[in-house]
Parts: sequence; C-alpha cells; structure tokens
Amino acid sequence: MNASLSPKFRFGAESKTGPVSFAASQTKSAKSALTNADFLRSSCSGMSLPFGPRDHSECPHRVTSRVLAGTDSDSFEQVIDAAYRQVFGNCHVMEQERASALEAQLKDGRLCVRDFVRGLVKSDFYRSRFYESVSPSRGIELAFKHVLGRPPLSQNEVSGCIEQQAREGFEAVIDSLVDSPEYTEVFGADTVPYVRAFTSAAGMSMMNFVRIAAMEQNFASSDVSKGTDSILQKNLASGSALTIHVPEALLYMKTSMSWSGGNPPANYEKLWRGLAIVGAAHLAGMLVNVMAQMLGYNGLDRIPAMFLGL
Repeated sequence: MNASLSPKFRFGAESKTGPVSFAASQTKSAKSALTNADFLRSSCSGMSLPFGPRDHSECPHRVTSRVLAGTDSDSFEQVIDAAYRQVFGNCHVMEQERASALEAQLKDGRLCVRDFVRGLVKSDFYRSRFYESVSPSRGIELAFKHVLGRPPLSQNEVSGCIEQQAREGFEAVIDSLVDSPEYTEVFGADTVPYVRAFTSAAGMSMMNFVRIAAMEQNFASSDVSKGTDSILQKNLASGSALTIHVPEALLYMKTSMSWSGGNPPANYEKLWRGLAIVGAAHLAGMLVNVMAQMLGYNGLDRIPAMFLGL
C-alpha cells in the first residue's frame, strides 16, 4: 500500500521520527544503587546477557535492543524536542515553561534520558494538564501513552494504577512505570519513549492499534484537546467498540483517491485535453509565423498584438 494512503499516515504514525537517544558520555562511572529499580538494573547489567530476544525469566530489567546514543549537540536537541513532544502529549511549551534545570542536568550527564523523562512527567506543567484536570482513568491511560508508548492492555492495569495512586500518590505511579521492566527492556536509559502500538509489538494484541488510534487521532493535535474523560474505559471494561475520529484527508490525498483504475476523473481529463489543444494551437501559430518571416513575409507579425488588443 502507498504510504500516503495508509491509515497509519492519517493518524501521524509515519510522520513521527524513530527512536532518538542521547548520552552525555558513552562511558559512565559506576555508582551505588539508590533504589530497588537501580539495584535490579545493575544486577542485570552484571550478568553480561546479550542484547536481543531472550527468556524474560533470565533478567527482565535489561534492555533488549539498543540504539547508539549520540553525544553531540544535535542529538541533545533532538532528544529534548522528542521528549517534550512525547511526554507533554504534543502540547506547545512556552520558553518559560521549559524544564531548564532538567535540561542542564541531562546535558552535563547528571541525568540520563530515563530520569529526564521521569522529571518531565512529575513537573507542574504535566500535573496541571494530565493529572489534576482530568479523570483518574484518563490520567492513567495518558501516563501509559506518554511513558510506555502504548495504551493500557486491560482494565486491571488501569484499576491497579488508580489504587496505587490513591494509596501512594501520583509520583509513585510514575515511578512504577518508569522503573518497570517493560520500560527498561524497550527504551533503556538513553532512548526517549515513543508511541509503539501502531506496530505489532511483542506482548500486545492488535486491539492496541485501535486503542492508540482512538487516543492519538492525528499528529497535529495535543492530548489536552481530546477531553478530560477516559477514551478507553468502556472498551477496556466491556469490550465495547471504540469511536475513532479519522482526521480529514489532505487535498492531494482526496484527489489521488478519486482516481479510478489509474485514470483521472472525467472533468480533469476534459480540462487537460482543452489545455493541450490551446497549447498546440499556440505552438502551431508560432511555427507558421517563424516560417513566414524566414520567407520574407512579415504580414503575420501584427496578429499576436491584434489578438491581445494592442
């Protein structure tokens, strides 16, 4: 299928960049584990397991694929832009709303991309738009999308996070997602999360394509513009059908899709034939005039001027 006609293109799935990574230094000094998640990740790193698919029982807290992390300023800017777009749900961020302190820590190596993402999700900008002003179910489904790049797989996932949020608070839910084996396996420490439910990712059913399409809707709009109520709650709870608002097709896509059997519409064909006839008559007139002048006859010189009313 032509990429321009793909449903994924209409939702922006093929308009976004691929995984982007940044590391202030490729060789980081070892440090003591500060949390249980740090301990689990360092334990897995010490096992010298190869990258790629493996039995998850070996060690679920190790990245399965690695993108070579850039260290230059261009890679840094790409990561910053991708992180704001992904974590803040494509919201426009004013200069005074940027997390300047977190950016500085990422640039000089005090934070990795994973902890930069963690800081963005815990920021006042995020909390005011995706936690305090939305329903609990909506906040959880957005947290899954922004942090793990996918919708919730079941109502149990949503309910579990809501219970944890009521018990331990918003930041505890975010820590559980960022420190989850899934996040580590897919994104590691240096890659910005990205929406991955448009493809057949391991462990996810094809229904997640429909769910992420219902949440994403299009590439240009932000998650704030899609309301404060959960989009997936009824589908997750009872399997009811989701309403997907397909974005308006671009004009050139409408035109190309109106062709039948590789042929343009009848009106377009008439217009093309008319223009071809006019152009051919004009060229023929020029040729006759040139030949007359070559034979020494200049009586046709005034015809173009007379035609134009000059």
